[in-house]
Amino acid sequence: MSQTLEPAHTNHQHTDAPDSHIRRDAKEMLSLVALARDKAGKARALIVRRLTDIALLPADQLTPQERQLVDQMLTQLVGHIEVDLRARLAARLADRADAPPDVLVALAHDIISVARPLLERSKALSDSDLVSVISNKGHDHWVATAKREQLSASVTDALVATCDPDAVLSIARNKGALFSAEGLQKIVELSEQTPALCEPLLARTDMTPALAHTMFWWTSSKLRLDIVNRFTTDRRMLREALTDAIEEGMEAFAGDPDLMRTLSLMVPQKRYGPSLGEDLLAAARGKDLRKVVVMLGQYADIKPATAAHIVTDTGGEALAVVSKALGLTRREFLQFALLVASHREGTTRTAAEVNRLTALFDSVATDRADVVLRYWDDTVRAKKPVRHSAAA
Repeated sequence: MSQTLEPAHTNHQHTDAPDSHIRRDAKEMLSLVALARDKAGKARALIVRRLTDIALLPADQLTPQERQLVDQMLTQLVGHIEVDLRARLAARLADRADAPPDVLVALAHDIISVARPLLERSKALSDSDLVSVISNKGHDHWVATAKREQLSASVTDALVATCDPDAVLSIARNKGALFSAEGLQKIVELSEQTPALCEPLLARTDMTPALAHTMFWWTSSKLRLDIVNRFTTDRRMLREALTDAIEEGMEAFAGDPDLMRTLSLMVPQKRYGPSLGEDLLAAARGKDLRKVVVMLGQYADIKPATAAHIVTDTGGEALAVVSKALGLTRREFLQFALLVASHREGTTRTAAEVNRLTALFDSVATDRADVVLRYWDDTVRAKKPVRHSAAA
């Protein structure tokens, strides 16, 4: 028996038809299988290489019966195939919808040079197969899986649970990735420590307004403006959109807390007289910002924790939003923002910052700003804001 092991389809010295080559090799393998069961030496190495060569043949060169035979033997011997051949085999099987499941799973758990094509594109791997790989392997396998064209919520849940920055960033950018409500909540929480996640998450069509406004506290100034503009509907628009439904009897949904919370966004908030701005300025001129926090909570009808986030947030955008919601004039807002900033040691507002905050203040409608406050009040939980400063 020759020890020169060329793939059957590349041997140009034979004159027989391709089918005869394949059948002769298959017959030869059958005899070798019996020998390999008794001897683990050269016979096993020979059959493994020959079997891999045949498995790598184009699909149309094997009959279904021959393909099934090869798949069965591959399942038994895949652990004995050399790395380079396993990599070639995985690349070929990655595009086969009928690839043998056991072989696929074994190769998907292999070293990353073997597993990558399967993890990135094999549609024959089930969600449970992918979750198993994520649970049992590491960074490289997670990143490869995250690049799949389509990802189910169960797979993204498993990837988010790894907290791996590269894998999580990849699924955030993946338009074909689906998220469960819990998974989306978790990846938003991870964005606090991984700023690169913020922009792709906010660009997703499945990002909810509530989660977007949660991210407000740790995003850049540019993204904060984007959140306020894209994820906030003017209360007047909400009222117009739901007028017919309300007339038909929204009381039927009084037992639905989520719906009632949404409807509460349409309720006009209390408006105070022109002295409100003067009161806030007087408080900000004092030595203790806690009085400002208390006043904001009362005037804006928000929780103390929300008011504290707004006052101690170093960016200033939150202060612009609440000032607009409360009806402060532009001049009152700028004075208010400068006074609050002066309570932070060594903090002053540059001309560029003042212009940026003024532009935000001018661009946000009062009703829209008030809706933002409702979102914040519903999502703020922590005692201290992320961008906390040492306010006196």
